[in-house]
Amino acid sequence: MNDFVDCRGWRFSAVAAARLVRHSIMTSMSLVEALELHLPRGYVVQGKLGGGATSIVYLAGLPGSRRERLAVKVLLPGAATAQAGNRFLREMQVLEKLDHPHIPRILEPGEANGSLFFTMPYIDGETLGERLRRSGRLPILDALLIARDIGDALEHAHSRGVVHRDVKPDNIFLTNGSAYLLDFGLAIASDGAHESGMDWDGLIVGTPSYMSPEQASGTRAEGWRSDFFSLGCVLYEMLTGQQAFASSSIRETLQRHRNAQVPDVRALRPDVPEDVAGILRRSLHADPSSRFPTARFLRRALEAAIEAFEAVDSARYVRSSREALAS
Repeated sequence: MNDFVDCRGWRFSAVAAARLVRHSIMTSMSLVEALELHLPRGYVVQGKLGGGATSIVYLAGLPGSRRERLAVKVLLPGAATAQAGNRFLREMQVLEKLDHPHIPRILEPGEANGSLFFTMPYIDGETLGERLRRSGRLPILDALLIARDIGDALEHAHSRGVVHRDVKPDNIFLTNGSAYLLDFGLAIASDGAHESGMDWDGLIVGTPSYMSPEQASGTRAEGWRSDFFSLGCVLYEMLTGQQAFASSSIRETLQRHRNAQVPDVRALRPDVPEDVAGILRRSLHADPSSRFPTARFLRRALEAAIEAFEAVDSARYVRSSREALAS
């Protein structure tokens, strides 16, 4: 693979990948020590926040202080293939294009001990995936508010020509009543074109349980409405505690995405309002043209559902209060 991805002068190719791996093997300085040399003055690595097969995220800050801490995402030296490097730099490049309250911003990219990294403001909280695994389904209003925040983030990303392609609970972070959309490593241009390093790598990528049918088929026609399907899967799971198209194998899961009828959320949770069920039916439609036309339409539908739910909830509270006073 000879394509390059650029971000503030950083370029990555198969040759660059090999050079970074050789450098990381030859140097005796640890990755953490090298990172601390590139962080703001006085900052130290305070622990590990998370990670995966190709990257790790550290917490960094001033000793004895909980203010102005940073999250530092690092490409692992052993994973520095051209493909992994391109995806890592793609995420850096995408984050530099975005500026939104529900998307963490990139602060500074760099290289430490042969490993590419970038820093972001640290957000204290947990992922939606962690909350669902701990608590199961969410209150209806909480689920709608989270979906609204992510819909708002997608509206901004799509307006900048970015399709996320991996909207899922583990890529949604919750803190102080707000939700943040994370991990743009699989993002592409909204027209699927090879643009500014946002390359189509020819692989089917994403998380099967949340993939749209067109994403699962690997078609170049995949566009921003693919993200609406993924967000619909997330909303369904928040409301029911179950995945919308779960099955015993990845192949069967993807087949259900393509062919199965949209699951009825009210069969599992009858108290879900009909307008919310309608949002799910439209978001999870197998035909992209039958989904919401833009993220703005989806966000407005969610906002209307929130307002209606809050009005009903308020009326219910007033009625129960009056009944209690009368008894």
